[in-house]
Amino acid sequence: QWTYQPIGSDGVHFMIDRTKKYWTGDSAEDISEWLRLYTEEDSLDVKPVICRTCGGDSFALRVDQNEGAIQVICTACGTKKILLDCEEFWADARPKLRKCSVCKTGQRFNVRVGFVRRENKSVKWIYIGNRCTTCGTLGSFVDWKVDYEPTDRMEENL
Repeated sequence: QWTYQPIGSDGVHFMIDRTKKYWTGDSAEDISEWLRLYTEEDSLDVKPVICRTCGGDSFALRVDQNEGAIQVICTACGTKKILLDCEEFWADARPKLRKCSVCKTGQRFNVRVGFVRRENKSVKWIYIGNRCTTCGTLGSFVDWKVDYEPTDRMEENL
């Protein structure tokens, strides 16, 4: 079963292939729809992660699931960035470089961040969505609850 997505700004239809055990996407844009299906949150606010140095959208990922911490490394220019509020936990983190669990070789991912919001619009939960650029597998290596406010500064750190 294929899920047809709206037409993107470049005029291309995006699709999620649901016929396999692990769903795959044709493009980074598919991560947003996958995150909404995964979280069952139609109102999930999804933002792309783009390298601020070169504009690239493919990253190696270093993740610590226990600490809820993620660092992206741009595969085009090598710029490293610790996302969101993860800088606070990075010293205690034991991040691991992630590989695609399906194709076993993919180490480059497109990344989107999904925010579940409280009524006052502050962030309540964060989901990091990723797409392997080798095989297209959609997934999430980490998510975490946010139990403080305000969250504005964290949201700006993508």
